[in-house]
Formats: sequence, structure tokens, C-alpha cells
Amino acid sequence: MREHFLDKPFLYRQALKTVQSLPTPVTYGLARLVAALAFLFSRRDRRHVSQNLDVIFNGYQPPAGKRLLLWRFFQNYGIYIADFFRLLSMNLEESREFARLYEGRHHLDEALAKGRGAVLLTAHIGHWEIGGLGLRAMGYPVNVVAIKHNTLFTNTLVNVMRSRHGIRIIEVEESTFGAIELVKALDRNELVAVLGDKPFSERSEITTFFGRPVRLPVGPVLLAMAARAPIIPAFSVMEAPGRYRGIIESPLELHYGPDRREALQHNLLQVAGVFERYIRRYPDQWYLVDPI
Repeated sequence: MREHFLDKPFLYRQALKTVQSLPTPVTYGLARLVAALAFLFSRRDRRHVSQNLDVIFNGYQPPAGKRLLLWRFFQNYGIYIADFFRLLSMNLEESREFARLYEGRHHLDEALAKGRGAVLLTAHIGHWEIGGLGLRAMGYPVNVVAIKHNTLFTNTLVNVMRSRHGIRIIEVEESTFGAIELVKALDRNELVAVLGDKPFSERSEITTFFGRPVRLPVGPVLLAMAARAPIIPAFSVMEAPGRYRGIIESPLELHYGPDRREALQHNLLQVAGVFERYIRRYPDQWYLVDPI
């Protein structure tokens, strides 16, 4: 994973202590301050996010001025981090208060009624951790496809939070063991949640994304095709600090053949299309700093 100057265990420990000891409004104030400093001094991140905004809007003026969107991106990400650390000290019922609505929940129920489980596909939009916790609090069996973080401390921090709330973590590396566990989860008619807007391994394919050729991970699509499980796009977007709205889309119309490669390309293009819609709708909540 990409290294960042703020991704340090001692900073994470301090952030956790701060969130646990200070009132929430003060925590958010500090988060905004740190985000402002990152905006001012992280020239590379600012440049990359600016480039991504140019790609997203393809030369057109975005809904807000680009400079304002850049500022809101950093501020929103600061709130994302603050809410992440707040989750670490909450129980499942308390964390449920973060996500009050789940639009389109019937899509999920209808898919699970067929008994094949579902691949819950999301992106680095809003707060994906809160989305999973909200579904778990409502009683859904949730498995999360996890990629190891840069440090053991960070990896443990994230996975302990997930496990404490009853979410099963399946770490996927180059071996086939993780893939087998994912198929087993779908066979048990459970949800497999996965981020699909950034490749973390060589298992990626080029598709059209915002009008240009971009590599996206093929793992979620291949998993759904192999298990004959539906892919359901889902997002948890921030409406205000500490308040998120869950949105569950209808399943993608997957193709299976007879040409497997053609079917894969068709399905991946559908994934790119739904991501484009939500990224354009929430450009200041798409926390991808690497250039598209």
C-alpha cells in the first residue's frame, strides 16, 4: 500500500488517545486543523487530487470550484479519520448510529433470498468501514476482503475493530487460500464486501474509466462470476460529521459467456460506470490520492 507521512503508529496512538479523551466537537476541530495543515504542506497529494478532479470532470467546471473541492476533500478526509478512531472505542450498537439510513436495502434482501450470497462492491467513497459496521449491526453476516496495511500496528488496529464488531476478515494475498475462503462465505449465503476502485495486486484489467483506459481490480468480478453470486454496489456517504447515509444499488447485470474474456470486460465496464456516477456525485469524498 502507498506510504504516507502521517501513516505512523505513534501518530495513530496519539489520535486514538485524543478521540477517547476529548469531546467530539473538539475532536472534529482538531481533525479539521490537521487536514488544513496537510492541505498546505502536502504538495504532492494536493497535486494528485487536483489531477483526479480534472479527469473526473473532463475539463468541465465541477459543481463547486476546483479549489473549493480540493479544500473540502482534505477537510472531509480529516473527519473520516476522526470518525474511524471514534469507531475503535464503540460497541456495535453505538456504531450503528453513524449510518441511520440504508436506501435500497431491499436489493440486498432479494439477492440473499436466492441463497448465493452477494459481493458487496464499494469504493473509497465516504466511509466504507462505517458501511460494513452498519450492515453488521442490522444482522447481516459480513466478510471483508482485506489487504495488509503498511505496518503491523495499523493492520492490527483496523482488523481488531472489524473483528470486535463481528465482521470476518479474509486477507487476500497471492495465494489461493483467500479466494477459497471468499467462495465459502458466498456458499454460506453471506456478504463479501470489497473495495474495487484501486488495484492492489497484478490481478487487474484495463477498462474505460472517466473516458480513459484505467486499470481496475478484476477480483470482485471474477469471484462473482465463479460463484454465480450477484454484485451489489453499495456506498456509505457522509452527510455531516458522525452521520452517514448508506446506499445500496440494484445488482449489476452480469454476463457469463460464451466468451469469458468478453464477459469479464463487459462486467468490469459496468463496475467502472457505477463508480463514475458516485464519484462525480461525491468528488470531495473519494479518498483516492494516487493519480487515476
